[in-house]
Amino acid sequence: MGGGRTRNESGAGLLAILFWLALAALVIWLGARVLPVYMEYWSIDGVFQDEVEKSDLHDSPRGMKKAVLEELEFQDIDRLDAADIEVERLAGGGYRVSAEYEETVQLSERVSLVFHFQPEAQQGG
Repeated sequence: MGGGRTRNESGAGLLAILFWLALAALVIWLGARVLPVYMEYWSIDGVFQDEVEKSDLHDSPRGMKKAVLEELEFQDIDRLDAADIEVERLAGGGYRVSAEYEETVQLSERVSLVFHFQPEAQQGG
């Protein structure tokens, strides 16, 4: 009597599955576009942190900047150049290395995402 399925009820399950599959595909597609941008940021931040930890090996801000640029080049990261990186010697004897840049991810002809990054590392001071 009331326990049988009707044609409309079985279709609602299929539409729900299609909706969730489409949503999952959208999330995966968006992640594939955005994740490389964050991976590059994390790599840059890691280089800054590593070089600041080795700050006692550098005798000047210029030497620190050169070491950072060499490591970025070694890791095949060409996002930043010498003009983008700031190195300061802190009063307490350490260094502060920072940069600021934007990355635009084009999603379609009229839609894009703009990410603003500020990697920074400091030791001492």
